[in-house]
Amino acid sequence: MRRFKQWSDSILVEDLNNLQYNEANEKGFVLGLLSDIDDSILSIATEIALDNRTGYSNGSKLGISQMLDGDARGKFSSLALEIIDKHPDLERKKLPAGRIGKDYAFKHVDMKRYIYVNCRPNGKRSKAGDDPNELMTAALCLKPNLKIPKNSDEMDKLIDEVKLGLGAVKGYKKGQVDAMEKDYSNLCSAVSAAITCHKAGYGGADKVYLTGQSWDNDVKPFKINKHGMADFNSSDFIIKKGNKYLGVSLKKKLRTNQQDPTVINKSMKTLFQDKKFEKVVEKLDLKAGEFYTKVIKTAQRKNLLDKEMMADLKKNKATPKNWKQYIQRVPNAIINAELKTSRSLFKDMSKIIIDNKQMLADQLILLIFKADLKELKKVNFDFALVTGIGDYGPSKGVVVEKGEYKDIDNVTSTLDELFSKGTVDLKFTPGVKQAFEDGGNSATLKFDLIIGDLPVCNITLRYKGNFRAAPAFLAVMTPEFKAIYKK
Repeated sequence: MRRFKQWSDSILVEDLNNLQYNEANEKGFVLGLLSDIDDSILSIATEIALDNRTGYSNGSKLGISQMLDGDARGKFSSLALEIIDKHPDLERKKLPAGRIGKDYAFKHVDMKRYIYVNCRPNGKRSKAGDDPNELMTAALCLKPNLKIPKNSDEMDKLIDEVKLGLGAVKGYKKGQVDAMEKDYSNLCSAVSAAITCHKAGYGGADKVYLTGQSWDNDVKPFKINKHGMADFNSSDFIIKKGNKYLGVSLKKKLRTNQQDPTVINKSMKTLFQDKKFEKVVEKLDLKAGEFYTKVIKTAQRKNLLDKEMMADLKKNKATPKNWKQYIQRVPNAIINAELKTSRSLFKDMSKIIIDNKQMLADQLILLIFKADLKELKKVNFDFALVTGIGDYGPSKGVVVEKGEYKDIDNVTSTLDELFSKGTVDLKFTPGVKQAFEDGGNSATLKFDLIIGDLPVCNITLRYKGNFRAAPAFLAVMTPEFKAIYKK
């Protein structure tokens, strides 16, 4: 029977040390630096770009815009500052009082200007500004018993009870409390998730710790930096009951048949940092350099670039070594069009991935299902992926469906059972036209992560708006795996 490997820890992405500052390429350097920080934060997907709004850059600072879910801004900025504090060439800068917990700012030792990152919500947040779902779910785990509310009056009462019981909750923000008011949809999914935690034995908890802003000293020993990920332990909150702890990675959706949230969404270069992947990464980088140099030169030849960039290219032409300083200035439509042709970089990438599929598939299994967190069982810490399923509307009323609960023991034993019947594999998704094929209309690659004959995850490889960085792997558990798991 196959078991999981334990690989060495990596606190910071090595690329942070490999970047070379060049004053003439300040913007390209900064985008690369921020991409490396972003890639070391596993649980939050973002998109990075220069902030060209008036007043956001000046002689002393360079403004950057980073788009992400509104409720994730505090968690991301906190993790980013942890990475910055650990790097000898980076120094954090003070923020205006109203932006603490939302943005982050820092300076590189070689730069004249400091970097101000404005974390901007992409629209996926509550009207009050903060998403109260994590706080609601965590606080409901403190209750000794929990029933599904039947109407808005009972939901208002339950929200009031949650607010009164926050004394045993650590790490919440006032904005999350304010956002609870009349947020019945979030309450329904929170009730669904909390009931699953109650059924797992964690109802009537002693304390709960939210980790979005920082990890309380009581639970900080459970925070793990591993495989280059600052948040390998991706618990959104931690429940303490007696001498036992449960870390909960919380997801939500409106109904059972809705597509599941992604369980991983990060750069492929970051996911494969172990030394055994060095040659694979080098090949990918080489092909990316060749492809994007051609894209830049084609856009230059067709006069599709702005005057400033055309002038820069006349002084210093694009090459496979310097393409990163130019590519973010090429219109996305041009790049995406080239990615959907037979000349696409995705064609070369797919060959490299399939040629090394065994190694890559092993790593994906490790990172998606977080088998390494099982080590924490020795210190009474368990980990579970919990999905709350619920919604509310004036006509449909209260909808609270059965939540989903996948803990480390059951996930790994399910995987081990599958491994006893076959090996792990990575194959193109059957029936899907890839980006480089005739009829392919999406700038993506689609794979199935398979154990034996069973697909366990659907994998999508795509860019997230930053063509300097490697494309990201997005993974969703398959219905087939979930059905086997439930049995």
